[in-house]
Order: sequence, then structure tokens, then C-alpha cells
Amino acid sequence: MRQQSPVMYLELAPLGLLFVAGYAGVGLYPGLGLGPVQTLRRLTIVTTFGFLVLAAFSFALKLPHTYSRITFLLALIFSLVLVPLGRVVIFSVAREWEWWKEPVAVIGTGRRAAHAIRSIRNSSHLGYRAEAVVRFEVAASDSNELEGVPIVGGMDKAAGLAAAGIRVALLEIDQTQARSVLDSLQRDFQQVILLREFDDLPVEGLQIRNLGTLVGIEYTNNLLRPMNQTAKRLVDLVLAGSALIAASPLILLAAVLVRLIDGGPVFYQQPRTGRAGRLFRIPKIRTMRRDADSRLEEYLNAHPAMREEWTTHYKLRDDPRLIAGVGRVLRRFSIDELPQLWTVLTGDMSLVGPRPLPDYHLETFSASFVDLRERVRPGITGLWQITVRGDGDHEDHEALDSYYIRNWSVWFDLYLLGRTIAAVASGRGAY
Repeated sequence: MRQQSPVMYLELAPLGLLFVAGYAGVGLYPGLGLGPVQTLRRLTIVTTFGFLVLAAFSFALKLPHTYSRITFLLALIFSLVLVPLGRVVIFSVAREWEWWKEPVAVIGTGRRAAHAIRSIRNSSHLGYRAEAVVRFEVAASDSNELEGVPIVGGMDKAAGLAAAGIRVALLEIDQTQARSVLDSLQRDFQQVILLREFDDLPVEGLQIRNLGTLVGIEYTNNLLRPMNQTAKRLVDLVLAGSALIAASPLILLAAVLVRLIDGGPVFYQQPRTGRAGRLFRIPKIRTMRRDADSRLEEYLNAHPAMREEWTTHYKLRDDPRLIAGVGRVLRRFSIDELPQLWTVLTGDMSLVGPRPLPDYHLETFSASFVDLRERVRPGITGLWQITVRGDGDHEDHEALDSYYIRNWSVWFDLYLLGRTIAAVASGRGAY
């Protein structure tokens, strides 16, 4: 392949402003208040479009030099990975600076207002900081703070907060509030965000429609879109096939270690319920001793306090069943899960989805949640795995799986796959 001069690519540098303009045009500077899935989607679309424009200038318009198409393709691939990663790194640093975060005023002191403050605190990628709380009623309250944020007074204090530089107000709205409240907030603050609850309806990709004097909220059921399902399947086939090839040496090494240390079979299969209630077998590298069941019962009898941990998580931090020296390592870095890549190729599983669970675990969930799970293929990884992994409880598991299924999209899958790499590398919550 012919050597390309760096000077040739420097000539295209001014066109790099297209990327800056594109990112700014879709609201990514600074991008406060955007969820990670929406951010990834906008970054990917603008980056891809920017490279198409560069290609048009360099190839279609026949600029003086011939630019390497392979270089362009590699640059696009690396940019699609490195640009979101770079943004994550920058935000990880910037979120430690209080002056960088956008201060917001929370209007209301009810349950939704408290929930909003907790969400802001736990979702540092949003870039918000709850600065003050305003109550609707003027009368004094027993408490002078809400979730650690000071309550500065009644609605008469809102204008002063806006004058002090707070541009965003989060309004806990209900039908009993006067129109004057909305009018005054809209006059004082640049942005007013309404806090409402919509039960288990999807929130990703929500669209607002103007229906004259009515506001329409459009929800899209991504699970019913054939194009999305086809795209998800293509992503599964390409990535799972590539990953299985790359992971083959590691699977072989783990198999040899298990056989040498504990003897017996290297792999084992567990029956699981998949999409539409269909049964299939999930393969894993064996991490437990051959007498695992008897060891577990003996351990729980000797340590009654551990029964609660087992009942809550169906896991033990100090599991006596693990193969000495290798079992914990395989579990911690999810190496024992790698053979499941084959089930992705066969269509029984997906790379991302609710984790396939044994029947004794499924029986602890509500019938409606089990029915919801069966609408999608189970996954090797999912929102629960990258959020809490083994640290979450029963309610966390149901809430996070439900959120994923109701808000499913290809972009959501790509985001979760990226987060999975970080979660596996850290070994957080895996035991």
C-alpha cells in the first residue's frame, strides 16, 4: 500500500470544523441533561455524516491528492469508538468540578421532587446540580432541606434564584397548581422541566406532538419495529462471531485449568426459558466443584446468617462451591460466560437482554414481569449487569430489566455493550 504524506491530510483539517458545528447543532455542547443513549446516538450520527462530507470533498470533487480510502475507513471506525470514549473521560473529570455543573432549582417538596434530586445526584453524566428547593406553600415547614438541598422559601424566592444565575427549574407539577405558577417560572427561567410520572411507559425516544391546545406525548414501541429487530440481530451475529473467534484461546485455557484442578467435565449446560417461553440450554465453563450442592448445604447450615444473602441474591460473596484458584477468577471477569457467544449465533440469546434465570429465581418475580421478559431474547449482558451486578437486590433486578425492555433500541444495546467492557474489566459486583 502506498505511503500517504501527512501533509495531504492536513489539507482536510479545516473541514474538521464540520464536526464541531455538527456536535453543536445537535446540542452536545455542553449536552447537559442528555442521557447516555441519546448522547451516543447523536455522536454517532454526526461523526458518520462528517466523514461522508469529507469523503465527498476528497473523492467525488477530485481534490488534487488521492486520499487513502482505507485510511478514511479506519479513521471513521476509530472515531466512532474514541469520540464517545473521550467524551466520557472528559465528563468523568469535569463532573468533579462543582463550577462546571449546571445549577437547577427544584420547585416543590413532594415525592417526585425528592426523586428528581436523587436522580440528579446519581446521574452525574447529566451535568446538573440541585442548588435550591422552593416550596409552593408559604407556611413554614418542620424541615429546612430536601434530600440535603436547602429549602429557601416559597414561590416568592424563585425570581431571586433566577436573577442569581440559575437558568433551569425542575417543576413538580400536578393539576391543582395555578396557571400563574407556570407563567412566573417561564418568565424567570430559561428552561422549565416538568416532573411527571408515567408509570412503566418508555421514556427513551419520547416525542412531543403539538395537537393544538393539547400536548401529545408519543411513545414508540421499539420491540415491534422489524427494522430494529433486524439491526439487533445483525449486530449480534457480527459482534458475537468476532468475539467468539477472539475468545477461543481464552476459553481453551480456562477449560484446561478446570480439568487439571478439579477433573470431571469442563463445560455444563443449564436449562433456561428464552423468548416466547421457549426452553434452551445455556453453556458455561464450570466454576464450581463437582460436589457443589452438598458443599452449599453444609455451608448454609454452618452459617445461618448467610442464608439471607443467598435468598436475596442467589449468590454468596464467599462461595464455598468455587473451584480453588480458578473458579473465582473465571467468575470475576465473566470468562465462564464466554461459551454463551455460541447461543447468540444460534439465535437462542442476544448479546444484550435480561439475563436468563433458573426457574427457582423466576418464581420470585411477578407473572407480569416474567411475561415482559419473554418478549425479548435473554442476553449475555444487560442493564442490571452493568449497573449493580451482584450488588443489587430483587427489586433492583426487576426495575432495571423492565426499564431495558420497555426502552429497548439498538443504540441502547451499543451503549450497554460499551459499559459491559468497563464493568467486566473492573470485576465490580461479580462473585
